[in-house]
Amino acid sequence: MSQNKTKNNILVVGLGLIGSSLSQSLIRSKKVGKVYGYDKDKEVISYAKEKKFINEEVNNLRDGIIESDIIIFSVPVSQIDSCLDEAKNFFNTEKVFSDTLSSKKLILDYFKVNNLKNISNFIFSHPMAGTENFGIKYSKHDLFLNSTSIICPMENSNLEFVEIIKSIWSYVGCNIFEMDIRSHDNILSAVSHAPHFISFALAKKINDMKYIENNPWILDKGSLSDMARIAKSDPQAWANIFLSNEKNILEFIDDYIGELNLLKSKINSNDLEDIILFLKECNPKN
Repeated sequence: MSQNKTKNNILVVGLGLIGSSLSQSLIRSKKVGKVYGYDKDKEVISYAKEKKFINEEVNNLRDGIIESDIIIFSVPVSQIDSCLDEAKNFFNTEKVFSDTLSSKKLILDYFKVNNLKNISNFIFSHPMAGTENFGIKYSKHDLFLNSTSIICPMENSNLEFVEIIKSIWSYVGCNIFEMDIRSHDNILSAVSHAPHFISFALAKKINDMKYIENNPWILDKGSLSDMARIAKSDPQAWANIFLSNEKNILEFIDDYIGELNLLKSKINSNDLEDIILFLKECNPKN
């Protein structure tokens, strides 16, 4: 790998909203070498080439890994195992691997099942950016500007490689926050996954009651509009995310239902001051 971090060639695997936003942002930064792109969908690759979101395509994932210094997996969680199958022979080499998955359990499970220990060159990352839209056509070159990318080194992570991945995300405008890998999925179940499953459930209830169908103005503005926007996120992608972080999400749902029942009991008691006190305790603490 080049000692000059800005000259490393990068392979972005998966050119959906996040992957294609990353590839075009890196090209615009002019701080890296070539940006290769790989996607199973040939139409996506053609679109990426047409829009110059990548410098070059790779037709074979293994060949793309060989050509690149840094490989970032930005695929749906359902595809990560097949990607790791192609990459595992390159673990503990000079190549640097990272990912953008919002749940890390599947990768950790893959390492365990395949008896891959003491991996030094896979540096977990997770950019906290996105929209309710999905797919390459909704990608944005400034998607990551002023967002946060969580970096999760493992016990045996090469510290130079950690800094390289931090640099990659800083090039596209991210603030960097380092977090213990074991804490990531638990925290994300609350701060990322919960807003989605709550929005999905609320939107379903509103749909079942035909409120929006009979009153289309409801979604013009306001809090419901914001939550309905989140509920428009890709159902297949989020179903897989929920299953990939099942234990933490189910625990959070149980706790959340407990809070709803508590609020329900306070409303039922008709005690205004008690309700106000509860709501005051709900204000996020910076």
